[in-house]
Amino acid sequence: MFSYDVLVIGSGIGGLCAAARLSELGYKVAVFEHHIRPGGYATNFSRKGKYSFDVSLHGIASLDEGEICYDVFSKCGIMDRITPLKKDHPYTVVWEGKKIDIPQNPEQYLTVLKEMFPHEKEGISNLFQDLYSFNKEMIFLKDSTIPKEEKQQLFPIKAKLFMQWSQMTTEEVMKQYVRDEEFISFFTLLWPYYGLPPRTLSSHYFFVPWLGYHLDGTYYVKGGAQAIADALAEVIEEKGGKVYLRQEVTEIIVENNKAIGIKTKKGEIFKGKWIVSNASPQMTFSKLIGETYVDPSYRKEFEKLEIGPSVTQLYIGLKEDPSKYNLVDEDILFVKEKDLSKDYDYLHNGNYEKANFGITNYYKLDPELSPNGKPVIVLAFIDFIENWPENKEDYQLKKEEVTNYFLEQLEAHYPGITSSIEVLELGTPRTMQKYTKNPAGAVYGFAQTVEQSGLLRLERKTPLDQLSLVGAWTRPGGGYQGAAVSGASEANRIHKYLKQMISS
Repeated sequence: MFSYDVLVIGSGIGGLCAAARLSELGYKVAVFEHHIRPGGYATNFSRKGKYSFDVSLHGIASLDEGEICYDVFSKCGIMDRITPLKKDHPYTVVWEGKKIDIPQNPEQYLTVLKEMFPHEKEGISNLFQDLYSFNKEMIFLKDSTIPKEEKQQLFPIKAKLFMQWSQMTTEEVMKQYVRDEEFISFFTLLWPYYGLPPRTLSSHYFFVPWLGYHLDGTYYVKGGAQAIADALAEVIEEKGGKVYLRQEVTEIIVENNKAIGIKTKKGEIFKGKWIVSNASPQMTFSKLIGETYVDPSYRKEFEKLEIGPSVTQLYIGLKEDPSKYNLVDEDILFVKEKDLSKDYDYLHNGNYEKANFGITNYYKLDPELSPNGKPVIVLAFIDFIENWPENKEDYQLKKEEVTNYFLEQLEAHYPGITSSIEVLELGTPRTMQKYTKNPAGAVYGFAQTVEQSGLLRLERKTPLDQLSLVGAWTRPGGGYQGAAVSGASEANRIHKYLKQMISS
């Protein structure tokens, strides 16, 4: 039997940030990961020994000093271990056949939008003014120098938009300023980064990262997502902890309503003062903990929640620099359908040929991502596991069909580029489910609707003593920033309890 202060199940960004933060606070932490490398979705994989593919990272905001990701990563001990690479633009759009680079500078972006939608100039200006006000409210809410009681008293005055928008969808907020449906679609084309179209997406999940992209800048990280995961793992092990790979947890051991340890597939038992599960709540409470230990009402609470979408990605390794074929941008969104609710429905029904899709040019983001500088690009679109057959033969046939269709799209936009392809790999929602064990291969946890956001999202605290949840399924939500904040915030809460346990 092995003993640690804290045991963490799963090594996604939420789990690793919780473990690294606790390690920085002086605790001996063990992390258990069933896969061959840490990171969950925050990983890279290689093919033919010369192509390195980033599974998920396109861009991350708030990495400037004083911003939230910088603060979290610093407290987890990795800000000086990673190298942020600032993107030229947050993204590029192909709209009505015209390529438009979206400026990072909000005033430049405002000018672009007014030129495109001159009849909505006043409303667009008012929207931007309130976005700046919303940002000031966020700064107030993050200010740790203001006493808690004072902040609670000032909250209704200092956070009016925050309160109002928390109960509104992205579309509902925007229609207070602008009525043009095409403007709303153009402005919210990044909806796949959050999993829902503006009609159903909680406004906070859109506008908080929007402010990060346009006020703080958008970054990639040298070495890709794996560089973040590896840096967090290094902190844990340098502080005396351990990241166990190829170690699947099969049981959380419970005594007297307390989580006291875990059992692995190899039959090994580890004891800890606290257990953190970065696995989904479904996995945690349906497979790792027996039903006798879980209040049925708690299980019903999360079983009724809507699960968010997955993703399909076509990973491509090229022999030559993609700029030879005029692929010079970092992140490009190709718009076929301006009605984003229709776009979502097309994807939900597997009607890919009518839906929008994106390309990430990792060679432009980080030319040294692959060994010997081999170029990689990735085509991606939101997807759902129901679109992919369980039957092996049917599944392979569909993979071939989808791969061929998107190669046609790639060739249509960048003639000749398919002749440079050396490696092809299609990852589907079933792939995502296989490697992360997330239900339906979900990439954002529960769908980020108004009804499943903010204080309505699943708590990290659970009914079992000394057991916490972290990651995209819990507060505050999905994405790199959401998962990182979830892990680091819960680590701080655990620290308070462990201090009391040790002193008593």
